[in-house]
Amino acid sequence: MVAVIDSGIARTAELSPVLVAEYDEAVAPGRATFSPRHSHGTIVASILNRAAGGAVDIISFRIDDEAGCPAGSVPPCQADPLPVARAIDHATALGVDAINLSLTLANHPAIVGAVSRATRQGIIVVMAAGNKAKDRPDNVTMARAGFPLAVLVGATGDDDRPWPLSNRPEALKPGYNYVWRRGVGVPATDATGAAVRATGTSFAAPVETARRVLAPVMADAR
Repeated sequence: MVAVIDSGIARTAELSPVLVAEYDEAVAPGRATFSPRHSHGTIVASILNRAAGGAVDIISFRIDDEAGCPAGSVPPCQADPLPVARAIDHATALGVDAINLSLTLANHPAIVGAVSRATRQGIIVVMAAGNKAKDRPDNVTMARAGFPLAVLVGATGDDDRPWPLSNRPEALKPGYNYVWRRGVGVPATDATGAAVRATGTSFAAPVETARRVLAPVMADAR
């Protein structure tokens, strides 16, 4: 069971068999379930589903601002850290196996605390490293708070080389985990059910989430 904390997920033909619930943590009155304003969360979920071979159930935790995104911003957009922290705590209370986070908010104490609480319960927390071409991810404090069960994910292309806009790890990665996964031109499905290709660390993260959740299953199979 994986919690996708994002802009909401559409119940497309591909995701309908594995999308088991949605919780609107932004408390937006009247928002229809599984009817997101943006495709970001649906794309993330479709990549997760494909990487897992349909072997995980997905719970959508919608945290995006009903007012939409400011000009120049990329969804999911949420200026308030509390809906994100609530979503992490809610997912923890439900006992999910992993939480997938692709957010612009980073290192706010409320979110850092929620990540720490989740990992103390044995929940894997996978976080996109960000797309600002920095030499140090913005959410290192979150990764340290959840170490060793939290991991930051950077994006690579088909050639396995780092995507130039991916935030990179520090040379020694003191006290946190960082991995590279494909995040350039990743095949996915948007909220309309149309085929798309997605680029960014947001779309590398679900590949790592699937790998980590299924690792014990694969080990048992051997």
